Amino acid sequence: MADSPFRIERTEAGMQFTFDVTARTATRQLKKASFGEFEILCDESAAIGGDDTAPPPLAYFGAALAF
Repeated sequence: MADSPFRIERTEAGMQFTFDVTARTATRQLKKASFGEFEILCDESAAIGGDDTAPPPLAYFGAALAF
């Protein structure tokens, strides 16, 4: 992957892992993040001003822990 958003570099302290991501607010509580060729969407429930069109941020966090 020549255009990978990931970079791994050796440093004096060991290894450094970095990546590029761009995040922006779309409408109301909807957020969009671009990561390489992927787009990640998150939204909140109507109870806190969202439209419930995508998983909330904490759902992504919980799923990441499961992986």
